Amino acid sequence: MITAYKCKACGQMMYPYHYRCIKCGAREFDKVAPSDSAKLLTYTIIEQLPWGFDERGRVLGVIEFTNKVRAMALIDVDADRDEVKLGMKLSVHWEPVRDDYGEKVYGIVCRPA
Repeated sequence: MITAYKCKACGQMMYPYHYRCIKCGAREFDKVAPSDSAKLLTYTIIEQLPWGFDERGRVLGVIEFTNKVRAMALIDVDADRDEVKLGMKLSVHWEPVRDDYGEKVYGIVCRPA
């Protein structure tokens, strides 16, 4: 599950959790569930992944949810990288992004909406 945090003092939205607000330094937060849709702010395509990954061309992006929370996510475009455009609308999911010694590692995965 994706959980963002809203500073009680200034309203700054943050993901992931920080011990202090990145804007005002306060230490009290409300938990916020981001929406299930976002837009793509920027992205990169990684051609040479580290040992243990059996794929090429993984697309990573910075996304912004409708409530202004920003996060890094895997952009799943089914090998059609020409489909990726800045500002595109995305559906957001929490699912496995890789397998680490037989254990699934979960993260944010986005698909074109």
